[in-house]
Formats: sequence, structure tokens, C-alpha cells
Amino acid sequence: MQLFIDDQPMTGPELDDGTLEDALRHVQSAVTKSARIVVGVRCDGEVISGVPMATTLKRPVSSFDRVDVITSTRALLVTEAMTHASQSLEESETATQEAAKLLVEGKTVEATQLLGECLRVWQQIHEAVSKSLSILEMDPERVTLKDERLIDAISRPKEVLLQVRDALTARDYVLLADVLQYEFADVTQTWHTLIARIRQEAEDRRAA
Repeated sequence: MQLFIDDQPMTGPELDDGTLEDALRHVQSAVTKSARIVVGVRCDGEVISGVPMATTLKRPVSSFDRVDVITSTRALLVTEAMTHASQSLEESETATQEAAKLLVEGKTVEATQLLGECLRVWQQIHEAVSKSLSILEMDPERVTLKDERLIDAISRPKEVLLQVRDALTARDYVLLADVLQYEFADVTQTWHTLIARIRQEAEDRRAA
């Protein structure tokens, strides 16, 4: 078995035995010293992710001819995640207003389908923000955003998302349209500010 980290070969007797998971743990321990983390793995040219990963990790590492491990710095990983989150948020803003328009026109089926897609995007953004804070070890109760604690800023979008979910569940389309038209602009602006704050922190660390 050949093991490469960012296209650089890595050798050692501790990599010859055990499972793929054991090998990856050893790699993570090694790269941690250089402030990097494992972000991906390819086995014999195939990217391993999703559901198959759990099974693949249990296989003997010797069953593969070549394992490629991809690493990144924490700061770069967060920068990329926040850039993607910002782009997704901008796209969802247009979709949100379109959904509100459809609700006003009484086209509830089309509106709820569009909102379902938006909700998935918003959940992904929320998770990206939370994970990025954890990766950078930023304490949301101590870090501030325009004189407001991050923990409080994060909670406001969540509260409005719950209103959207409850209105959808109750099929209260009048309330839903009102929330989307009159409250969501503040939510998206809060998210934009949060994302920019976290991305700036990551960029500052990359430059340090």
C-alpha cells in the first residue's frame, strides 16, 4: 500500500497494519503538528465520502494499492466554507422573495416546494457557521459582532426559521408570506454579517 499526503509519499511500519481508519488517525496526528487537518481521502482513485465511508474505514489498509489523503489548514477550510455560504445565501434571497410572491398569488404548492429548497440551504448555512466557529475555536459567548455577542446574533435567524417552519406546518400561508416579506431581510443581513465576521477571522489567521 502506498500512502500520499497532498501528493507527498508517507511511509512507516505503523501504516502497514490495521484499518484505513487507523491509518487516517495516524495521519491526522502527524499533520496536526503543522496545524493542518484531514479534509478528504481517495482510495485507489475513488473519493470516499457519505454512507460508504463507514464501511470503507473498517477495511484493512493493506487492501488498497494507494491511499491519497487531502489536508488543509483550518483557516483556509473556514474561508472556503464561508465563501460558499455567502454565495448560497445570496441565491436563496432571490428564491425567498419569489416564494413570498407565489404565496400572495395563492400558488401555495409552488411556493412550498421552493421554500423547501431554501430551508435546506439555510440549514446548511447554519451548520457551516456553527462548524466554522468550532474549527476556529471562536467562543460565540465571548466574541462580539457590532457590540452583540455572536451567540445572540446566531439565535435571531434560528428564531425566524422556526416561525417559517411552524407556519408551513400549520399551512398559515398569510403569516408565512408576512414573515418572508417583512422579517427575512433582517435575518439574511445578520447572516451576511456573521459570515463576513467569521471569514475575516479566518483570513486574518491565514495572514498571520
